Amino acid sequence: MKFEIAFDKDVYNKQMDLLFDLAWKRKKDYYKNTQYLGVVLMIIGVLLIFNRPNVFGAGYFFLFFGLSNLLPFVYYFFKIKNEYKKLGDAKIKEIEILNDSMNSSFELSDDSLIITIQEKSKIINWNEFVTFVIKDESLILITKDYMPYILDEIEVGKENFQKIISFVEKKIEIV
Repeated sequence: MKFEIAFDKDVYNKQMDLLFDLAWKRKKDYYKNTQYLGVVLMIIGVLLIFNRPNVFGAGYFFLFFGLSNLLPFVYYFFKIKNEYKKLGDAKIKEIEILNDSMNSSFELSDDSLIITIQEKSKIINWNEFVTFVIKDESLILITKDYMPYILDEIEVGKENFQKIISFVEKKIEIV
């Protein structure tokens, strides 16, 4: 099966945001929830220190564990914000490059996946893929070296997308 794919800026942005969410969403949500616990523990610790400073250091105990929950949130907040900024810069550069390339194709053969952009072609054998994910009407193929290849339902149509999914399910064995 071979599909000619025209570049669409909106589809590309959606795909990159989807990949970012797959990489960072769970960690972001986890640390977002632990910040609430950290703040509550710190408030309890401060109240215990001011009300009863000599109760076996319980206020300091709560303050310490509150900070230990809050500091990873602050670290990952800035780390994820920095990664998202890098992704935004990379998307802008990539969109400039891909706007010029009108010829791209996505070919599924029995032996490999062949991706062609302009005159450059990349052949990836099916045994190089570790897994695939279907999320938000997008098929994400992930190789052993964690390179994602993504195809959206809008790019190939609903019927062809279902054919591609059934073909990929046969070719990629998830262990």
